[in-house]
Amino acid sequence: MRYIILLLVFASFSFADEPLRLSLGKPNEERVHSSWLNMGFGIGVLMPVSSPSYKVQSSAFVNPSLLLGIQFAELSALTFEFDFTAPNGGIGGWVGFEQQLMQTQITPFVEAQIGARNPGRDERDYNFGDAFGAAVSANGGFIFFRESQVRIRLKCGYEWIFNKDTDMSWNAEVGVLFAFGRAGLEAIKVN
Repeated sequence: MRYIILLLVFASFSFADEPLRLSLGKPNEERVHSSWLNMGFGIGVLMPVSSPSYKVQSSAFVNPSLLLGIQFAELSALTFEFDFTAPNGGIGGWVGFEQQLMQTQITPFVEAQIGARNPGRDERDYNFGDAFGAAVSANGGFIFFRESQVRIRLKCGYEWIFNKDTDMSWNAEVGVLFAFGRAGLEAIKVN
């Protein structure tokens, strides 16, 4: 794993594009951020740590996901995620806020998410509040190639499901997102 991270660090320095900056050649031009959309997929793992009924389903779940992000400010993004868990066919849906910490091609980030998760079929009922419930997640990680057409996101965090047993789990994920729009574009503010 550390070799993969090291490879990504070196690759981001050598292949990173300089963001496109429009200019009229005036020294005091005011530039504004131009939003862009990122869409992609992720693969991760969930490891239950709380209730016995959650741990009995599996000691770890494979967690593929569909990802969407709107980079609406230079260092802030709105995130959407729809994921599945296997075995036992659980699903989850999330809306989150991602705050990146540096305006560089490799940046750490923190993310808070709110949503709902059904941890999957077991002895529990599917009624809302028994196994299926509202959920929150706190995450952190690194984004590689932040202003490129292809972005790689490594994240890990902790998740709470507010059901009868208050299921909790650790999560880790690798995501690949593709930019729609011109990533890193800065436009001139025109009055």
